[in-house]
Amino acid sequence: MEKSYKALICLSIIILSSPILFNQVNLWNRIELNTRFPQTEYGYENESQAPLTSSPTNNYEIIEEIFTQNLAKYSSMGYFPQLYEPSLQATYYALYILETLGNLDQINQSSLTDYIMSHYDSNSHTFMDKYSYRYLDTDFSQGYYALTSILEVNCYALLSLDILGQLGIIDTQDSIDFIWSCYNPEGSENGFIGQSYNPNLIEEFKIATMDNTFFAVRTLDLLIDDWSSYNDEKTRIVQYITSLQLLNGVFLNDNDTSFDSFASPMFEPNLLSSYYCIKSLEVLNSVNSINIGGFHQYLNSLYDDTVHSFQLYIMGIQDFCNIVATALGLELSDITGYTGLNRIDVINFLLTNRNNLGNWDSSTWFRNHELIDTYQVIRSLKESGEINQLTLQEKNQISNTISYYKHYNGFSLISNDYMSLEHIHSLVNSFVLFNRISELDIQGLYNLIDGCYSDLFYFYGFSASTNLVNCIGFRSHPIEYYNLGYYHFTEETDSLYNHKFDYKALDSLLKISKLDDFGLNYNLMDFINNILDSQFLESGFENYGAFLPSFRYTLRSPEAQNRSIFLEYSYYAIKALELLVNQLNLGNIFDLTFNKAALYRFIRRNVYESNSELYFNPLFKSNLETILQDTYYMIYILKAINLFDLNTQKIKEFILQNINYSNIKNIYYSYKITEILGLEIQFDVELTSNLVKQLYIEGLSEFFESMNGQVINHEIFLWVCEMARTSDLYVECDYNESVYLGSVNTITTSFSNLIFREYGEFTSVTFESEQFGILNLEKQYDNSYQINFLVPVDPNYYPSVEGNIFIYDHSEIIGQVPIFFRTSLEQIIEYNITKNIEKILFMVNISHRLSSEFQAVYNSSLYIQVFENNNCTEVLNFTRVDFEDFSKFSFTYEVDNTIDYDFNIFLVDNFHPNGVFLFEYELQSELRTPPNNPIPPVPIDLPIDVNGILLAFVAALITVVVMAIIVSKGRKIKEKIRNGGNRAALEKIEGIAPRFKYSKQRRRKTNIDFEDWD
Repeated sequence: MEKSYKALICLSIIILSSPILFNQVNLWNRIELNTRFPQTEYGYENESQAPLTSSPTNNYEIIEEIFTQNLAKYSSMGYFPQLYEPSLQATYYALYILETLGNLDQINQSSLTDYIMSHYDSNSHTFMDKYSYRYLDTDFSQGYYALTSILEVNCYALLSLDILGQLGIIDTQDSIDFIWSCYNPEGSENGFIGQSYNPNLIEEFKIATMDNTFFAVRTLDLLIDDWSSYNDEKTRIVQYITSLQLLNGVFLNDNDTSFDSFASPMFEPNLLSSYYCIKSLEVLNSVNSINIGGFHQYLNSLYDDTVHSFQLYIMGIQDFCNIVATALGLELSDITGYTGLNRIDVINFLLTNRNNLGNWDSSTWFRNHELIDTYQVIRSLKESGEINQLTLQEKNQISNTISYYKHYNGFSLISNDYMSLEHIHSLVNSFVLFNRISELDIQGLYNLIDGCYSDLFYFYGFSASTNLVNCIGFRSHPIEYYNLGYYHFTEETDSLYNHKFDYKALDSLLKISKLDDFGLNYNLMDFINNILDSQFLESGFENYGAFLPSFRYTLRSPEAQNRSIFLEYSYYAIKALELLVNQLNLGNIFDLTFNKAALYRFIRRNVYESNSELYFNPLFKSNLETILQDTYYMIYILKAINLFDLNTQKIKEFILQNINYSNIKNIYYSYKITEILGLEIQFDVELTSNLVKQLYIEGLSEFFESMNGQVINHEIFLWVCEMARTSDLYVECDYNESVYLGSVNTITTSFSNLIFREYGEFTSVTFESEQFGILNLEKQYDNSYQINFLVPVDPNYYPSVEGNIFIYDHSEIIGQVPIFFRTSLEQIIEYNITKNIEKILFMVNISHRLSSEFQAVYNSSLYIQVFENNNCTEVLNFTRVDFEDFSKFSFTYEVDNTIDYDFNIFLVDNFHPNGVFLFEYELQSELRTPPNNPIPPVPIDLPIDVNGILLAFVAALITVVVMAIIVSKGRKIKEKIRNGGNRAALEKIEGIAPRFKYSKQRRRKTNIDFEDWD
C-alpha cells in the first residue's frame, strides 16, 4: 500500500512538473537487477577492469583484444562498463571523497592536474568544460540544469587544485576577480549568478542562486586572506540569504518565484537549498542572522523518528533523496543546534544504507546512485566530525567504488554500471558481425534491455540507460541524456528517452533472438502507433513533417516541440518502423499512415546544394562529422520512403572534398554514404587502417573519435567492426600461369581491407580444387600467405588446374579468389618424311622430358588420316618401337601419282585420349614425277645409340620441335586440323568468374603473351 501511494504521488507530480521530465523520466521498471560488483581493490593508475594480454600490434589484434576485454569485464562485473563524459564537477567530488577518506595517494594526481588545466583559458583566466558550455545554451523555457554554471565549474576546478596542492600553477587573483565579477550588484541585497554579470544578459541569467553563491563564498574563503576587504559585499550577501528564509523556516534557492533554479523533481524550497544558505552564512560567521527557531521547526517537520531519517522537503515525492537529506539534516542540526533528532540513530541510518557497490544511493526507494550522492553524504559526515565512524576497510571500499566513475582522464557524474542501450547495441552487433554472438549472456542482456522499457501511457519506450530501478532520472543531469537548449555552443542532442534508444533496444533484441519473447509481453503495434503519432504536424513551424524525439514530447507546447527536433530522431523513427513492420509481417513502411510528403519537404528545406556539392545542413551550428552523419540519415530516409531524388554526383564531390583521415566518424559516414549510394570512391586503405591503430586506447579497450583525443565513443567499436567485415577485400594473388607437369608452382596471396592490413591467428588461407583437394598456405614474415606444390605428371592435372583461394576468419569465408593455370607436358617431337614415286615414309621420334631426363612415350600411338583429293579415305596406325629415352613411330604409304594427298598425323596417349594433332603433309599430283636431278635430302642429327637403338633419318626435309604451349584463362589453343578444309579449335577454356566481391585493386600478375598455332 505504501509503495502504491508513493507511486501515485510520483506520477501526479511528474505530470504537473517542468518540461524537463516529459522526456527524461521513467517511473516504472519491472526488474530490479542484482548487479554484481567486483570486491577486489582497484588501482586507479590502471585504467582497465580486465586482465591485459600482450600489446596488440595490428587492428585485427586490437579487435580481438576488445572482444576479450569486454567478455572478461562482463564475467567479472555482470555488465559492460559504460564511459561517461568527465567533468570538473565530478572530478572535484571524487577528489573531495578520496581526500576525506585518506586515499588521495591512490590516484594519478599529476594526470588529474593536467586534466583540470586542459580546461583553463589563460586569456580569460577561466575554466570551461562541456557542462559550462551547455549552461550557456540554456533555454529557460525548456528547463535549467543546476550546479553546472560557469562560476560553479570554476569553483570546482579551484577547489580541486587546492586538494591536489596545485593552486600555485595559476594566478589566483585572476580567479578571485572572476568570481567577484559574477556577483550581481543590482539592489541592496543580492548573491552570485552563474557567469560574469552584464546588464545585457537575459533576465534569468541575472537571477542569483544559492548554489552559485555557496560555491562562490566557499571558494573565495579559500583564496582570500579574510573578508575584511569585502565588508560591504559580505553584508549584502548575508542580507540576500536571510531574505530567502520563509515563514516555515525553510530557505529558497533564489528569490524569483517564476524561476525554479533546482528543477523538478528537486522542487525548492527544500533541505538542500537551506543547506546552501546556512553553510554560506557559516563561512561568513552569520548563522545567527536567520530565524533559527523557525528552521528548527522545519527540520522537525522533515525528521522521521521511526526510521531516523530526514525527508528532502515537506511537499514533494516521498523518500526522494532521503539518504542525502539525512546527511544534510545531520550537518545542519549541528550548525544550528537542533536537538530533535536521535543523532546516533541518524548516523547509523547513513552507515547502514550503503548499496552493493559500496557507496550511497540518493534514496532508500529510488535506488539510483550518482557521484553527487556519495559526495554529499561524505561531506556531511566529515563536517559533522563523524567520518571516522567508517572503518578503514569501509573507507577503502568506498574509495574503490570511485573507480566506477573514473573516465580516461577525469571523473564522471554517473558510474559505469549505468550501461547505455547504445553501448549494448554496439557490442551486440559487433559480436554478430564476427559470428561470436553465442559468447554473450543472452538472457542477461535480455533482462537488462527489458528492464529499460516502460509502457505507461505517455511514457512508452526505452530509457537510454539500464539500472534505473524505481528511478525518475538523474538529478546531476549527465550531458549524455540532458541537452535541452539552444545548441549554440554544444552539439549534444540526446535525451533519456528518444527513438534512437527505442531502435537500438529493439535491434539488439532482434540480434540476440529475443524480440519474439519481448513481443509476447508487450504490444508492438502500440509501439508502431506511438512512433507514428510522434510526427510533428503543427503547421506554420519550420520543422513541420519531422519526427519528435519521442511520443512523450507531444505533451509539450508546439513551440517547444519545434525546438526539440533533429534529423537523427526521424532517421531512428524510420529505422524502428522498418524493424517492427518486418517483425510483424506488415509489408513495407510505405504502407503505414504517416505524412511522407511532409517528411520529404522537411528534408528538402534543409538541403544545401551548390553547383558542385550537396549535403544536409543542420538547423544548428554543426561540425563536419555531424553534417556527414545527417547527410547519410537524409539519404536513408528518402530511400526508405521511396522519394530519393538527390544529385549523387554532388554528394560524392562533397565527400571527396571533406574526407578527413584523422577522424574515424568522418571516415565511417563517408563510407556509409558511399555504400548506400554505390559511389565509386577509393578510400585510402593505409591511412584508414593506421588511424584505427592510432585512436585505440590500450588498457581501456576503447577508441578516441579523432586524433585530438577529446572524445571517447563506444559506437566506434561497431563502426570499426562493420568496416572490417563489410568493406571490399583488396587481394593480390601471384602464381605461374603456365607450368610443366612435374614442376613446382608457387601461389602467393596478400589481402587487406579498409581496416585490416594484417589478420591474426584465427585467419587461414587455403587453395582448394578437385585436383589437389585442400592445401594450406603458410603465413610469411610480410603477412602474405604462400604455398609451393608439385604438379604431378598425371593426366588428371592436364591440360589445366583450377580451384579457388579461400580466406577464412574464425572458420568463416571472408574472401575467395579463382585460380587457373595451364599445364603442359614437355614433349620433344622430331619427324622425317621421305618420298619417292611410289611410296612415302613417315618417321616420328617422340620423347617426354621429366626432371631433365628423356623418356619414351609408352602407351602412346600415332595414327594418320589420309585424304585423297580432299576426301578422307583411310585412317591408319603407325608402328612403334620404344627405346630408353624415346619412342620411334614409322608409317609407309603407297601413293598414286594422279592423286592429290593430304596427310594429318595425330598422337594418342594418356594425356590426349581423343588424340592431338601434330602436323600435316601435302603431296600434290604434279610432284609424282621426280626431277631429273633431285636435290639430296638434308640430314638431321638425331640421338643415336651406339648399339643401334636409334635409327638415323637421312635427308630430313623438316625438323619440328612441338611443345604444348600454356595459355591464360579465357584463351584458346588452336590446332590446325584438316577436315573438309576447315580449321577447328582443339580446346577452349572458359574464364571462371569470381563468386566474391572484390575491389578493382585485386589483381593477378600475368607475364605471358599467347599466340595461336598455325
